[in-house]
Amino acid sequence: MPNRSLSLFDATMLVMGGIVGVGIFFTPADVARAVDSEAAYLGLWLAGGLAALSGAMTFAELSAAYPRTGGWYVWLSEAFGRRIAFLFAWTVLLVVSTGACALVARFFAEQALSLFGGSAGGAGVSLVAGGAIVFVTGLGVLGLKSGALFQNACMALKLMAIGTFVLTGLGLVAGAPEHAAVAQTAADAAPDGSGFGGLFGASLAVLFSYGGWQLIGYVAPSVSNPQRNLPRAIVVGVAGVLAIYLVLNIAYLRVLGLEGLARSDGPPMAVRMANATLGDAAGVTFVHAAMAVSALGFLVATLITTPGIYVAMAREGLFVPALGRTHATTGAPVPALLTQCAFALGYLAWSHGDSAFVQSLQGAVVFAEWIFHGLAGAALIVLVRRAGTERPFKSPLFPLFPALYAALAVLVVVGNLWTQLGSDEPEVVLIGVLVVALGALAYPVLMRRAVR
Repeated sequence: MPNRSLSLFDATMLVMGGIVGVGIFFTPADVARAVDSEAAYLGLWLAGGLAALSGAMTFAELSAAYPRTGGWYVWLSEAFGRRIAFLFAWTVLLVVSTGACALVARFFAEQALSLFGGSAGGAGVSLVAGGAIVFVTGLGVLGLKSGALFQNACMALKLMAIGTFVLTGLGLVAGAPEHAAVAQTAADAAPDGSGFGGLFGASLAVLFSYGGWQLIGYVAPSVSNPQRNLPRAIVVGVAGVLAIYLVLNIAYLRVLGLEGLARSDGPPMAVRMANATLGDAAGVTFVHAAMAVSALGFLVATLITTPGIYVAMAREGLFVPALGRTHATTGAPVPALLTQCAFALGYLAWSHGDSAFVQSLQGAVVFAEWIFHGLAGAALIVLVRRAGTERPFKSPLFPLFPALYAALAVLVVVGNLWTQLGSDEPEVVLIGVLVVALGALAYPVLMRRAVR
Protein backbone atom coordinates (compact mmCIF):
# COMPACT_ATOMS: atom_id res chain seq x y z
CA MET A 1 0.00 0.00 0.00
CA PRO A 2 1.62 3.30 -1.03
CA ASN A 3 2.41 5.90 1.60
CA ARG A 4 0.17 8.80 0.51
CA SER A 5 1.87 11.42 2.66
CA LEU A 6 1.62 14.46 0.37
CA SER A 7 -1.43 16.69 0.51
CA LEU A 8 -2.73 18.78 -2.37
CA PHE A 9 -0.92 21.77 -0.86
CA ASP A 10 2.38 19.84 -0.65
CA ALA A 11 2.02 18.70 -4.25
CA THR A 12 1.22 22.20 -5.50
CA MET A 13 4.22 23.65 -3.63
CA LEU A 14 6.45 20.98 -5.16
CA VAL A 15 5.21 21.95 -8.63
CA MET A 16 5.84 25.64 -7.97
CA GLY A 17 9.14 24.94 -6.23
CA GLY A 18 10.35 22.95 -9.22
CA ILE A 19 9.54 25.88 -11.51
CA VAL A 20 10.54 28.97 -9.52
CA GLY A 21 14.31 28.81 -9.29
CA VAL A 22 17.04 31.39 -9.70
CA GLY A 23 16.31 31.97 -13.39
CA ILE A 24 13.56 34.53 -12.81
CA PHE A 25 16.16 36.81 -11.21
CA PHE A 26 18.51 36.63 -14.22
CA THR A 27 16.57 35.58 -17.34
CA PRO A 28 14.68 38.90 -17.71
CA ALA A 29 17.93 40.64 -18.69
CA ASP A 30 18.50 38.21 -21.58
CA VAL A 31 14.90 38.57 -22.72
CA ALA A 32 15.06 42.37 -22.61
CA ARG A 33 18.12 42.36 -24.90
CA ALA A 34 16.22 40.43 -27.55
CA VAL A 35 13.13 42.66 -27.87
CA ASP A 36 12.53 46.30 -28.71
CA SER A 37 9.46 47.14 -26.64
CA GLU A 38 7.97 46.49 -23.23
CA ALA A 39 4.88 45.01 -24.88
CA ALA A 40 7.02 42.46 -26.71
CA TYR A 41 8.89 41.71 -23.50
CA LEU A 42 5.72 40.96 -21.55
CA GLY A 43 4.32 39.17 -24.58
CA LEU A 44 7.20 36.66 -24.48
CA TRP A 45 6.57 35.94 -20.80
CA LEU A 46 2.84 35.52 -21.43
CA ALA A 47 3.46 33.24 -24.42
CA GLY A 48 5.89 31.17 -22.37
CA GLY A 49 3.31 30.82 -19.64
CA LEU A 50 0.63 29.71 -22.09
CA ALA A 51 3.05 27.17 -23.56
CA ALA A 52 3.72 25.92 -20.04
CA LEU A 53 -0.01 25.60 -19.44
CA SER A 54 -0.34 23.43 -22.54
CA GLY A 55 2.35 21.19 -21.12
CA ALA A 56 0.71 21.28 -17.71
CA MET A 57 -2.61 20.13 -19.17
CA THR A 58 -0.80 17.29 -20.94
CA PHE A 59 1.13 16.15 -17.87
CA ALA A 60 -1.95 16.57 -15.65
CA GLU A 61 -3.98 14.15 -17.75
CA LEU A 62 -1.12 11.66 -17.96
CA SER A 63 -0.52 11.88 -14.20
CA ALA A 64 -4.17 11.16 -13.44
CA ALA A 65 -4.33 8.26 -15.91
CA TYR A 66 -1.08 6.66 -14.69
CA PRO A 67 -0.44 7.72 -11.06
CA ARG A 68 2.57 5.42 -10.71
CA THR A 69 6.12 5.88 -9.46
CA GLY A 70 8.29 7.26 -12.24
CA GLY A 71 5.67 9.46 -13.91
CA TRP A 72 7.13 10.52 -17.23
CA TYR A 73 9.09 7.25 -17.54
CA VAL A 74 5.88 5.24 -17.07
CA TRP A 75 3.96 7.22 -19.70
CA LEU A 76 6.67 6.82 -22.31
CA SER A 77 6.94 3.12 -21.55
CA GLU A 78 3.18 2.60 -21.84
CA ALA A 79 2.93 4.50 -25.13
CA PHE A 80 6.18 3.70 -26.96
CA GLY A 81 7.86 0.83 -25.14
CA ARG A 82 10.66 0.46 -22.65
CA ARG A 83 13.49 1.44 -25.02
CA ILE A 84 12.28 5.03 -25.37
CA ALA A 85 11.51 5.24 -21.65
CA PHE A 86 14.97 3.91 -20.82
CA LEU A 87 16.68 6.54 -22.99
CA PHE A 88 14.73 9.22 -21.13
CA ALA A 89 15.74 7.87 -17.69
CA TRP A 90 19.33 7.37 -18.86
CA THR A 91 19.58 11.01 -19.97
CA VAL A 92 18.04 12.31 -16.74
CA LEU A 93 20.36 10.30 -14.49
CA LEU A 94 23.56 10.81 -16.45
CA VAL A 95 23.21 14.51 -17.18
CA VAL A 96 19.93 16.39 -16.85
CA SER A 97 19.06 16.12 -13.17
CA THR A 98 22.40 15.28 -11.59
CA GLY A 99 24.40 17.80 -13.61
CA ALA A 100 21.85 20.56 -13.00
CA CYS A 101 21.80 19.88 -9.26
CA ALA A 102 25.60 20.05 -9.10
CA LEU A 103 25.63 23.45 -10.80
CA VAL A 104 22.74 24.79 -8.71
CA ALA A 105 24.38 23.52 -5.51
CA ARG A 106 27.54 25.40 -6.45
CA PHE A 107 25.49 28.53 -7.08
CA PHE A 108 23.78 28.10 -3.70
CA ALA A 109 27.17 27.84 -1.99
CA GLU A 110 28.45 30.99 -3.69
CA GLN A 111 25.40 32.98 -2.60
CA ALA A 112 25.40 31.58 0.94
CA LEU A 113 29.11 32.32 1.45
CA SER A 114 28.70 35.84 0.05
CA LEU A 115 25.75 36.38 2.36
CA PHE A 116 27.81 35.55 5.43
CA GLY A 117 30.92 37.34 4.31
CA GLY A 118 32.90 34.31 3.19
CA SER A 119 34.91 33.88 0.02
CA ALA A 120 32.68 32.82 -2.88
CA GLY A 121 35.36 30.74 -4.50
CA GLY A 122 37.83 27.92 -4.04
CA ALA A 123 37.40 24.71 -2.09
CA GLY A 124 34.97 26.34 0.35
CA VAL A 125 32.31 26.57 -2.35
CA SER A 126 32.67 22.90 -3.22
CA LEU A 127 32.43 21.87 0.44
CA VAL A 128 29.27 23.91 1.07
CA ALA A 129 27.72 22.76 -2.22
CA GLY A 130 28.51 19.13 -1.42
CA GLY A 131 27.06 19.59 2.04
CA ALA A 132 23.85 20.94 0.51
CA ILE A 133 23.48 17.92 -1.77
CA VAL A 134 24.12 15.51 1.10
CA PHE A 135 21.72 17.41 3.39
CA VAL A 136 18.88 17.36 0.86
CA THR A 137 19.52 13.68 0.15
CA GLY A 138 19.27 13.08 3.90
CA LEU A 139 15.88 14.79 3.92
CA GLY A 140 14.78 12.43 1.18
CA VAL A 141 16.03 9.43 3.14
CA LEU A 142 13.86 10.51 6.07
CA GLY A 143 10.84 10.38 3.77
CA LEU A 144 9.21 12.40 1.05
CA LYS A 145 7.06 14.30 3.54
CA SER A 146 10.13 15.62 5.36
CA GLY A 147 11.59 16.91 2.11
CA ALA A 148 8.25 18.38 1.05
CA LEU A 149 7.87 20.28 4.33
CA PHE A 150 11.33 21.79 3.97
CA GLN A 151 10.61 22.66 0.34
CA ASN A 152 7.34 24.32 1.43
CA ALA A 153 9.37 26.56 3.72
CA CYS A 154 11.80 27.41 0.91
CA MET A 155 8.89 28.17 -1.40
CA ALA A 156 7.33 30.46 1.19
CA LEU A 157 10.60 32.38 1.47
CA LYS A 158 10.87 32.60 -2.33
CA LEU A 159 7.36 34.02 -2.51
CA MET A 160 8.27 36.54 0.18
CA ALA A 161 11.31 37.64 -1.84
CA ILE A 162 9.28 37.97 -5.03
CA GLY A 163 6.52 39.74 -3.11
CA THR A 164 9.06 42.22 -1.77
CA PHE A 165 10.16 43.09 -5.30
CA VAL A 166 6.56 43.37 -6.45
CA LEU A 167 5.33 45.51 -3.56
CA THR A 168 8.31 47.84 -3.51
CA GLY A 169 8.48 48.01 -7.29
CA LEU A 170 4.80 48.71 -7.88
CA GLY A 171 3.75 50.49 -4.72
CA LEU A 172 6.60 51.96 -2.75
CA VAL A 173 9.01 53.39 -5.31
CA ALA A 174 7.87 56.81 -6.38
CA GLY A 175 9.16 57.90 -9.73
CA ALA A 176 11.10 54.70 -10.41
CA PRO A 177 14.59 56.22 -9.71
CA GLU A 178 16.49 53.42 -11.41
CA HIS A 179 14.40 53.85 -14.57
CA ALA A 180 15.39 57.51 -14.68
CA ALA A 181 19.03 56.73 -14.02
CA VAL A 182 19.36 54.35 -16.93
CA ALA A 183 17.65 56.69 -19.38
CA GLN A 184 21.01 58.36 -20.02
CA THR A 185 22.63 55.05 -20.93
CA ALA A 186 19.94 53.64 -23.21
CA ALA A 187 22.32 53.53 -26.14
CA ASP A 188 24.69 51.24 -24.23
CA ALA A 189 21.77 49.04 -23.25
CA ALA A 190 20.43 48.44 -26.76
CA PRO A 191 19.39 44.84 -27.33
CA ASP A 192 22.40 42.75 -28.36
CA GLY A 193 20.43 39.63 -29.29
CA SER A 194 18.77 40.92 -32.44
CA GLY A 195 17.72 38.54 -35.16
CA PHE A 196 16.28 35.06 -35.02
CA GLY A 197 19.09 33.64 -32.91
CA GLY A 198 18.68 36.21 -30.15
CA LEU A 199 14.89 36.02 -30.12
CA PHE A 200 14.94 32.23 -30.15
CA GLY A 201 17.44 32.16 -27.30
CA ALA A 202 15.28 34.55 -25.29
CA SER A 203 12.20 32.43 -25.97
CA LEU A 204 14.05 29.33 -24.77
CA ALA A 205 15.14 31.15 -21.64
CA VAL A 206 11.53 32.08 -20.87
CA LEU A 207 10.31 28.56 -21.58
CA PHE A 208 12.95 27.01 -19.34
CA SER A 209 12.01 29.45 -16.57
CA TYR A 210 8.56 27.84 -16.60
CA GLY A 211 9.87 24.25 -16.60
CA GLY A 212 9.70 21.82 -13.68
CA TRP A 213 6.03 20.91 -13.33
CA GLN A 214 6.83 17.29 -14.25
CA LEU A 215 8.62 16.58 -10.96
CA ILE A 216 5.49 15.78 -8.97
CA GLY A 217 4.59 13.00 -11.41
CA TYR A 218 7.68 11.04 -10.39
CA VAL A 219 6.25 10.52 -6.90
CA ALA A 220 2.59 10.17 -7.86
CA PRO A 221 1.76 7.29 -5.44
CA SER A 222 2.79 9.48 -2.50
CA VAL A 223 0.09 12.08 -3.25
CA SER A 224 -3.24 11.66 -1.50
CA ASN A 225 -6.03 10.87 -3.97
CA PRO A 226 -3.57 11.20 -6.89
CA GLN A 227 -6.10 10.90 -9.70
CA ARG A 228 -7.80 14.02 -8.40
CA ASN A 229 -4.98 15.97 -6.74
CA LEU A 230 -2.17 15.50 -9.26
CA PRO A 231 -3.97 17.36 -12.08
CA ARG A 232 -5.04 20.08 -9.66
CA ALA A 233 -1.51 20.53 -8.32
CA ILE A 234 0.03 20.73 -11.79
CA VAL A 235 -2.49 23.09 -13.35
CA VAL A 236 -2.86 25.35 -10.29
CA GLY A 237 0.91 25.38 -9.74
CA VAL A 238 1.73 26.39 -13.32
CA ALA A 239 -1.08 28.96 -13.46
CA GLY A 240 0.13 30.41 -10.16
CA VAL A 241 3.69 30.75 -11.44
CA LEU A 242 2.43 32.40 -14.64
CA ALA A 243 0.63 35.05 -12.57
CA ILE A 244 3.66 35.55 -10.32
CA TYR A 245 6.05 35.94 -13.24
CA LEU A 246 3.85 38.44 -15.05
CA VAL A 247 3.42 40.65 -11.98
CA LEU A 248 7.12 40.44 -11.12
CA ASN A 249 8.14 41.40 -14.66
CA ILE A 250 5.79 44.39 -14.58
CA ALA A 251 7.59 45.47 -11.41
CA TYR A 252 10.97 45.01 -13.13
CA LEU A 253 9.84 47.23 -16.00
CA ARG A 254 8.47 49.91 -13.69
CA VAL A 255 11.70 50.20 -11.73
CA LEU A 256 14.38 49.45 -14.33
CA GLY A 257 12.63 49.98 -17.66
CA LEU A 258 13.43 47.85 -20.68
CA GLU A 259 16.76 49.61 -21.16
CA GLY A 260 17.72 49.07 -17.55
CA LEU A 261 16.85 45.39 -17.74
CA ALA A 262 18.97 45.01 -20.86
CA ARG A 263 22.07 46.67 -19.41
CA SER A 264 25.09 44.42 -19.44
CA ASP A 265 27.38 46.80 -17.57
CA GLY A 266 27.42 47.24 -13.81
CA PRO A 267 25.79 44.97 -11.22
CA PRO A 268 23.36 42.19 -12.26
CA MET A 269 19.76 43.28 -12.80
CA ALA A 270 18.54 41.63 -9.59
CA VAL A 271 21.06 43.62 -7.56
CA ARG A 272 20.10 46.86 -9.30
CA MET A 273 16.44 46.11 -8.69
CA ALA A 274 17.07 45.49 -5.00
CA ASN A 275 19.27 48.58 -4.64
CA ALA A 276 16.61 50.75 -6.26
CA THR A 277 13.75 49.41 -4.15
CA LEU A 278 15.43 48.59 -0.82
CA GLY A 279 18.47 50.82 -0.84
CA ASP A 280 22.15 50.08 -1.46
CA ALA A 281 22.78 48.86 2.07
CA ALA A 282 20.14 46.14 2.04
CA GLY A 283 19.94 45.39 -1.67
CA VAL A 284 22.94 43.11 -2.10
CA THR A 285 22.20 41.20 1.11
CA PHE A 286 18.60 40.68 0.03
CA VAL A 287 19.63 39.34 -3.38
CA HIS A 288 22.19 36.92 -1.95
CA ALA A 289 19.59 35.59 0.50
CA ALA A 290 16.90 35.27 -2.18
CA MET A 291 19.30 33.51 -4.56
CA ALA A 292 20.46 31.07 -1.89
CA VAL A 293 16.93 30.13 -0.84
CA SER A 294 15.76 29.79 -4.44
CA ALA A 295 18.66 27.51 -5.31
CA LEU A 296 18.16 25.38 -2.20
CA GLY A 297 14.45 25.04 -2.90
CA PHE A 298 15.18 23.84 -6.44
CA LEU A 299 17.61 21.26 -5.07
CA VAL A 300 15.03 19.92 -2.65
CA ALA A 301 12.25 19.70 -5.24
CA THR A 302 14.52 17.96 -7.76
CA LEU A 303 16.56 15.62 -5.59
CA ILE A 304 13.65 14.21 -3.57
CA THR A 305 11.36 13.52 -6.54
CA THR A 306 13.59 12.43 -9.43
CA PRO A 307 14.64 9.07 -7.87
CA GLY A 308 11.13 7.85 -8.70
CA ILE A 309 12.36 7.45 -12.29
CA TYR A 310 15.22 5.19 -11.26
CA VAL A 311 12.92 3.13 -9.05
CA ALA A 312 10.54 2.52 -11.95
CA MET A 313 13.41 1.59 -14.27
CA ALA A 314 14.98 -0.77 -11.74
CA ARG A 315 11.66 -2.54 -11.12
CA GLU A 316 11.50 -3.34 -14.83
CA GLY A 317 14.94 -4.95 -14.61
CA LEU A 318 16.68 -2.23 -16.65
CA PHE A 319 18.87 -1.02 -13.83
CA VAL A 320 20.48 -2.33 -10.64
CA PRO A 321 17.61 -4.18 -8.88
CA ALA A 322 18.50 -2.64 -5.52
CA LEU A 323 17.48 0.79 -6.82
CA GLY A 324 13.87 -0.40 -6.95
CA ARG A 325 13.73 -0.89 -3.18
CA THR A 326 12.00 1.53 -0.82
CA HIS A 327 12.13 1.82 2.96
CA ALA A 328 9.46 -0.26 4.67
CA THR A 329 8.35 2.57 6.97
CA THR A 330 9.01 5.87 5.18
CA GLY A 331 8.69 4.62 1.60
CA ALA A 332 11.92 6.48 0.75
CA PRO A 333 13.86 5.06 -2.23
CA VAL A 334 17.10 5.06 -0.26
CA PRO A 335 19.37 3.26 -2.79
CA ALA A 336 18.12 5.47 -5.63
CA LEU A 337 18.64 8.61 -3.53
CA LEU A 338 22.19 7.62 -2.64
CA THR A 339 23.03 6.75 -6.26
CA GLN A 340 21.72 10.10 -7.46
CA CYS A 341 23.69 11.82 -4.70
CA ALA A 342 26.89 10.10 -5.85
CA PHE A 343 26.36 11.23 -9.46
CA ALA A 344 25.63 14.81 -8.38
CA LEU A 345 28.71 14.91 -6.14
CA GLY A 346 30.77 13.55 -9.04
CA TYR A 347 29.56 16.38 -11.27
CA LEU A 348 30.25 18.84 -8.46
CA ALA A 349 33.84 17.64 -8.19
CA TRP A 350 34.16 17.87 -11.97
CA SER A 351 32.74 21.41 -12.02
CA HIS A 352 35.35 22.49 -9.44
CA GLY A 353 37.98 22.23 -12.15
CA ASP A 354 35.90 22.86 -15.27
CA SER A 355 32.47 24.33 -14.57
CA ALA A 356 32.24 25.66 -18.14
CA PHE A 357 32.31 22.15 -19.59
CA VAL A 358 29.69 20.88 -17.13
CA GLN A 359 27.45 23.78 -18.18
CA SER A 360 28.10 22.91 -21.84
CA LEU A 361 27.20 19.30 -21.13
CA GLN A 362 23.91 20.48 -19.64
CA GLY A 363 23.21 22.55 -22.74
CA ALA A 364 24.18 19.66 -24.97
CA VAL A 365 21.24 17.53 -23.89
CA VAL A 366 18.63 20.29 -24.04
CA PHE A 367 17.48 19.18 -27.46
CA ALA A 368 17.40 15.54 -26.33
CA GLU A 369 15.31 16.38 -23.28
CA TRP A 370 12.84 18.27 -25.44
CA ILE A 371 12.50 15.28 -27.73
CA PHE A 372 11.03 13.52 -24.70
CA HIS A 373 8.78 16.52 -24.02
CA GLY A 374 7.41 16.11 -27.52
CA LEU A 375 6.99 12.38 -27.00
CA ALA A 376 5.01 13.10 -23.81
CA GLY A 377 2.50 15.09 -25.84
CA ALA A 378 2.34 12.34 -28.44
CA ALA A 379 2.06 9.71 -25.69
CA LEU A 380 -1.15 11.25 -24.37
CA ILE A 381 -2.74 11.16 -27.83
CA VAL A 382 -1.62 7.56 -28.36
CA LEU A 383 -2.82 6.38 -24.95
CA VAL A 384 -6.20 8.12 -25.17
CA ARG A 385 -6.88 6.48 -28.51
CA ARG A 386 -5.97 3.12 -27.06
CA ALA A 387 -9.00 1.22 -25.83
CA GLY A 388 -9.32 0.84 -22.08
CA THR A 389 -7.32 3.92 -21.01
CA GLU A 390 -9.00 5.61 -18.06
CA ARG A 391 -9.21 9.41 -18.06
CA PRO A 392 -9.97 10.69 -14.55
CA PHE A 393 -8.91 14.16 -15.77
CA LYS A 394 -9.61 15.27 -19.33
CA SER A 395 -7.67 18.21 -20.71
CA PRO A 396 -10.02 20.71 -22.40
CA LEU A 397 -10.41 20.67 -26.18
CA PHE A 398 -8.49 17.42 -26.50
CA PRO A 399 -6.18 16.86 -28.41
CA LEU A 400 -5.38 20.59 -28.64
CA PHE A 401 -2.99 20.90 -25.70
CA PRO A 402 -0.89 17.74 -26.23
CA ALA A 403 -0.68 18.49 -29.97
CA LEU A 404 0.41 22.08 -29.28
CA TYR A 405 2.96 20.91 -26.75
CA ALA A 406 4.40 18.29 -29.10
CA ALA A 407 4.66 20.90 -31.88
CA LEU A 408 6.35 23.33 -29.49
CA ALA A 409 8.87 20.64 -28.53
CA VAL A 410 9.69 20.06 -32.21
CA LEU A 411 10.35 23.79 -32.64
CA VAL A 412 12.59 23.83 -29.58
CA VAL A 413 14.60 20.83 -30.77
CA VAL A 414 15.01 22.05 -34.35
CA GLY A 415 15.73 25.63 -33.30
CA ASN A 416 18.25 24.52 -30.70
CA LEU A 417 20.07 22.32 -33.21
CA TRP A 418 20.05 25.13 -35.77
CA THR A 419 21.50 27.72 -33.40
CA GLN A 420 24.08 25.35 -31.91
CA LEU A 421 25.32 24.06 -35.25
CA GLY A 422 25.67 27.64 -36.42
CA SER A 423 27.56 28.70 -33.32
CA ASP A 424 31.26 28.66 -32.51
CA GLU A 425 30.86 25.38 -30.59
CA PRO A 426 28.89 22.96 -32.80
CA GLU A 427 30.51 20.05 -30.96
CA VAL A 428 28.15 20.75 -28.05
CA VAL A 429 25.34 19.13 -30.05
CA LEU A 430 27.52 16.10 -30.74
CA ILE A 431 28.03 15.60 -27.01
CA GLY A 432 24.28 15.45 -26.54
CA VAL A 433 23.95 12.96 -29.38
CA LEU A 434 26.71 10.88 -27.79
CA VAL A 435 24.88 10.71 -24.44
CA VAL A 436 21.72 9.38 -26.09
CA ALA A 437 23.71 7.05 -28.35
CA LEU A 438 25.46 5.50 -25.36
CA GLY A 439 22.05 4.87 -23.83
CA ALA A 440 20.89 3.16 -27.01
CA LEU A 441 23.94 0.89 -26.86
CA ALA A 442 23.45 0.12 -23.17
CA TYR A 443 19.76 -0.76 -23.51
CA PRO A 444 20.08 -4.17 -25.26
CA VAL A 445 22.75 -5.23 -22.78
CA LEU A 446 20.53 -4.39 -19.82
CA MET A 447 17.50 -5.86 -21.55
CA ARG A 448 19.21 -9.22 -21.98
CA ARG A 449 20.02 -9.26 -18.28
CA ALA A 450 16.41 -8.36 -17.42
CA VAL A 451 14.95 -11.33 -19.30
CA ARG A 452 17.30 -13.91 -17.79
